[in-house]
Amino acid sequence: MPKPAIHRDTVCGEALFILQSLRENGRLGRSNKLADVKASLEPSVSLEFDSYYLFLRKYLYIALDPREAQLRLTEPGERVVDGELQEKFSLEVDEFFAEQLLGDDDSVVTGEEEDDPSMPPPPPDILLEENEMLPPVEQPPALPRARASVALEVPLPPSVPVPPPVASMRNEAVPLPPAVPVPPAAPVAPPAPMPAPAPAPVPPLATSPAPKAAAEVLDQRYQKLEAIGSGPLGTAYKGRFNALGLDICVKELKDIFGYFSFLQRGEVLKRLKKELCAQAQVRHPGIIQVLDQNAEAARPYYVLELLHGSLKDKLEEGGGRGVPVPFAMRCFLQLAYALRAAHAVGLTHHNLKPENVLFDLYGNAKLGDFGLSRVVEQDASKGLPQVFVGAGGMAYLAPELLQPQRAKDAGPASDVYGLGIILYEMLTGQIPGRRSPLPSEVNPEAPAGLDAIFDKMTHDRVDQRYPDIDTMLEDFYKSFTEAQFLARGDLILSSEPQ
Repeated sequence: MPKPAIHRDTVCGEALFILQSLRENGRLGRSNKLADVKASLEPSVSLEFDSYYLFLRKYLYIALDPREAQLRLTEPGERVVDGELQEKFSLEVDEFFAEQLLGDDDSVVTGEEEDDPSMPPPPPDILLEENEMLPPVEQPPALPRARASVALEVPLPPSVPVPPPVASMRNEAVPLPPAVPVPPAAPVAPPAPMPAPAPAPVPPLATSPAPKAAAEVLDQRYQKLEAIGSGPLGTAYKGRFNALGLDICVKELKDIFGYFSFLQRGEVLKRLKKELCAQAQVRHPGIIQVLDQNAEAARPYYVLELLHGSLKDKLEEGGGRGVPVPFAMRCFLQLAYALRAAHAVGLTHHNLKPENVLFDLYGNAKLGDFGLSRVVEQDASKGLPQVFVGAGGMAYLAPELLQPQRAKDAGPASDVYGLGIILYEMLTGQIPGRRSPLPSEVNPEAPAGLDAIFDKMTHDRVDQRYPDIDTMLEDFYKSFTEAQFLARGDLILSSEPQ
């Protein structure tokens, strides 16, 4: 069965990961025996592990200690891990893995081309009888790369006269055997001169659209199109679900592994899959739908419903003044009910920030990236460091989430804190500090009934904060008895296209 064809960058990255893991094993005193390394890394690479091992041995990036059967990095291997010799490393990957790599035109490079790179690929083999001649083939008017003429001598039986060679690609007279009479060619009158047509106007370059790059196909189901956003751990792309013709969002988390050693990859992917499956179980108008995931791919990705713009975008459009108060109130309640639904099934967010609040075509707020902070949080038993998902989200984290070891009381109250910070920013355009004025003091249009609610939502001490969304909503509806925001349990949804 032929091996799968993949891109050079993927093979380079995975070979580099193997080198990095060997150095990390040596630093931590872990086993670098070939069998142990193969068992640990083979599930995480795209090709057979033995192919990477043979490549790294052939080009002297690793060596095998014959006494202890331990792999170690050579001096060139250390330099590659340190970011040197990248061009040489890539060329050697091209050479060794030629049969498995995709070329620039997405065709498989077989490594069987002729030495001259200007030569076009040879025609398919055709079996002929010994005395059979191919009919002359009319050549195209122009060839971008012409193959040099090669005279081939085909032995024929003695009884068959050998015809003279045919000049195939030159304007030479072709001699014929004497036995065949050649009639004189009829004179051909030259064509009457035609008036030269007027040159067509050439459109300006600006009106000539550049050709679009071919879409990448994922798992034969999805097309990955242009990038629509990026974060500290990966990139979001617009995509298409082929079977339904549905526009989707594809999130690739390739950058997530820059924070971890290669041996920690499996643990990170295990956590990622767990959190994605948990979010997918919560069906609510205020939570972004997770449609699919493939954490085992060389570049792990997951598929979401496609949304249009984030709360961060809207705050930036406000120029530091926040967003309109009616919009802020509707968004606040939609996020509150989304968190309430998630907390009801034991799912907390713990990474609330405007970038994770997106909007549908009608301007309704939806919350995504539940639990992504848990994918990269510290776990000393598994050797995982503490990683905060983007410095821009620090201001929205409750104090207990900033501890080196996440506090045991981090739960729904931590999300209440983050939602309170977002509420203040929507109403005022500012991030609150310890002595910041209350929302209605900054923005006279903000309802004064929110001041005490915001203050209790964002208290530093957990025991003085709202313990959950339900308790906060009780005070909210007591403050607005005229039901201008409907009644408790009524979720306000917009149906006007934005």
